[in-house]
Amino acid sequence: MTSEPEPVAPAAHVPPDGTPTPPRTRPGRGAEAAAALPISIVAAQMGLSQATLRMWQQRYGLAPTHTTRGGHRRYSPEDIERLQAVQRLTASGVSTGDAVRAVVAATHPHIATPLDIATHPNMALPAHADPTAHRLYAAALALDGPLTSRLLRDHLAHTDPVTTWETVIRPVLGTVGDRWDQLPHGIAVEHLLSHTSMVILGDAAATPPAAAPRTAPQVPVLLACVPDEGHDLPLTALAAALARTGVATTMLGAATPAATLAATLAATLAGAAIHPRGTVVVVLYAHLAEHADTTVFDHLPQTTPLIAAGPGWNPAQLPHTIPYVNNLANADAATTTAVATTARTAAPRARHHAPSDPDPRSES
Repeated sequence: MTSEPEPVAPAAHVPPDGTPTPPRTRPGRGAEAAAALPISIVAAQMGLSQATLRMWQQRYGLAPTHTTRGGHRRYSPEDIERLQAVQRLTASGVSTGDAVRAVVAATHPHIATPLDIATHPNMALPAHADPTAHRLYAAALALDGPLTSRLLRDHLAHTDPVTTWETVIRPVLGTVGDRWDQLPHGIAVEHLLSHTSMVILGDAAATPPAAAPRTAPQVPVLLACVPDEGHDLPLTALAAALARTGVATTMLGAATPAATLAATLAATLAGAAIHPRGTVVVVLYAHLAEHADTTVFDHLPQTTPLIAAGPGWNPAQLPHTIPYVNNLANADAATTTAVATTARTAAPRARHHAPSDPDPRSES
């Protein structure tokens, strides 16, 4: 007994407005047919009119891809998921055309778009990703720098650096970074995203909101990558997150030599308001395992509060006194805790070392 060959989807249809549409499939049966729904039920479930769904079909090509044996069109679960993603985007203020382009580019990367994604399979964001992530993805693929910047600024203005990083920047950068060589302008897209994110987060770190606490402990915080590590964008995100709680940071950035870090630490200690040793918190980031050399810690005073951040570190190889974090929220919390702890322990020593005020009665 021979099996029926799998149906082959025809080339994607592109409506007059240039919005690509999902391919149509041959009639199905079994579980697939049972899960497919008519337009009336889909409209009711989504809270939309049938006229709206038909308009989306005609204008943007968001048509049902399943056809029954009797020739009736039905929405498959994938069709409905795509419609729901478009609905979420339009609810956030995105035009329907832009929403369709973003969702189709993310969920059907094999379909031709003006960005030539058709020739590069597996370029996909999950349909349930943050709507801004879909828009940022589309803007970056179009090499639209102003829109990329505006999307990030607007999202950050309505949330916080940790949320913007975890739900928008990191998912899009991860997708592009994994597949940059499959894109027509992969390096340019990745550089655009990285540079724009660096600028936006850097501005947030330098200009904390007015609501940031004014009484945060004044303990210096140094942020640095280990030698040979070139990925410092996560540290910029950490600086932005810390600024929201009033913690100021000094960014040394990528590939900081161990000797430079030690010299900077010594200079910071010498000029710190809280003078005794061990009152500077240092966060060392390693993205790649081959760069995570624990000997860098040997260059720093043992009294220095240290935090090892990033996926490159192996927690089993770290000294037990050094906490390990591997996401922005935990890095933010660990650094804030280290700052508060250092301030409490250093304050009594600072008072002890501070010169006493002269007795005014002794002046003549």
